[in-house]
Amino acid sequence: MGPRVRIFVLVVAVAAALCLAGASWFIPVSDRALHWNAVAAFAALGFLSEATYLRLRVGLSETNASVAFIPFIASLMLFDTGWAVSIAAVAELGVEYAVRKKPAIKIVFNVAQLILSLTLASWVYHSLGGESSLTHFRLTPVTAMATGASVITYFVVNTTAVTMAVALNDRLAFDAAWRRIGGPSLVYDIFSSALGPLLAFLYVQFGFKGIVLLVLPLFFVRHIYQVNMQLEQVNRDLLELMVKAIEARDPYTSGHSLRVSRIAGQLAKEAGLGSRVVEQITTAALLHDVGKIHEDFAPLLRKEAKLDGTEKALMQTHPSRSAELVSTISAFRGPIEQAVRYHHENYDGTGYPHGLAGEEIPIGARVIMLADTMDAMTTDRPYRRALTYDRVVEELRRYSGRQFDPALVDVTVRSPTIKEMVAARLRRESNDAPIGGLEIFARVDHRTREPRAVAAG
Repeated sequence: MGPRVRIFVLVVAVAAALCLAGASWFIPVSDRALHWNAVAAFAALGFLSEATYLRLRVGLSETNASVAFIPFIASLMLFDTGWAVSIAAVAELGVEYAVRKKPAIKIVFNVAQLILSLTLASWVYHSLGGESSLTHFRLTPVTAMATGASVITYFVVNTTAVTMAVALNDRLAFDAAWRRIGGPSLVYDIFSSALGPLLAFLYVQFGFKGIVLLVLPLFFVRHIYQVNMQLEQVNRDLLELMVKAIEARDPYTSGHSLRVSRIAGQLAKEAGLGSRVVEQITTAALLHDVGKIHEDFAPLLRKEAKLDGTEKALMQTHPSRSAELVSTISAFRGPIEQAVRYHHENYDGTGYPHGLAGEEIPIGARVIMLADTMDAMTTDRPYRRALTYDRVVEELRRYSGRQFDPALVDVTVRSPTIKEMVAARLRRESNDAPIGGLEIFARVDHRTREPRAVAAG
């Protein structure tokens, strides 16, 4: 982590300490046993909920998802601010240290931002007339409004803090980082938070039995969600296996589509596209050359000599034939199919199959064009060595506005993550770039001789 991130973590930690210092810690004199039993119960429930988190794959990244926010929000309605926040902080600290075993600075940040989020949510709840009690629960219009406002406050502060950390660490604009972190899951979590008041009500009415009444169905739903996520991962693994089988025909493109998928997903993410769009682009990039499975392309892929006019025309049908195969899966029709179909369209309108230009080209196709070309330039071929990262950047800038979307080129050359992805690729190839000018790049695809920075796959 850079110094800016460390300073931000320090600021959040100081703010969390001030929140704890300024929080109220009321304990009902007549119900001390009830209070301490409830504190222990919700601390344990929070720990278990956080410890049984799901590791989800979102595009190219992995994230953790848990239902711990439900008992944390319920705590706001049962305990005074200091106790509600402490329950969540102890549960989070225990999981981060003992289960996830994260570095100290990440533990400090995650616990501190949780304290800050819940403290502000608690203050909003009480300021709007909400009451915290272990002995009675009244759902009135005032309580409903206070609860809704506190839930929104919690998620907005929580997401803002994480977004700031990601923006500083990855050098992203705040709005781009927000779309990357939040996405549709934020709305889903806010609606799921309705289970928080329900948990508080059940505990007031039935004590520990109330927790069991909600927790068992809650973890059952979590299990179903986990199975669904695992099935999605299996489907993606099968797609990758199919692509690898297709690419086995040409040793020089082995692993090409998977690398393009990773670069495209990262570029889409850093360009500030929504999580759903990033996932669509990632999938389209993985499948962009799937049409080459047709037997018509087999001799062309193995041919070392220059293709004649007929062969070149046939090779240029592979985007459309790839899109036709992709569209046989109903879930892939639309943006994924279009990104595959148009990934050889140049920004200036000189590409194929339809000669689209500028914004007419779907954003997914523009991303894949750039990622596809980058991987081609950093792959050793029989007729030239892989190009260095600096040479790649030089060519991207040279053909910005002609072959590539200028905005995407700017994102690419500024991205330390994409630079590291390319560097890792080059470490597996030779770092010696060929000497020469544009003619070297014009002959990268010796099959089609396309006059571009490099003829991507």
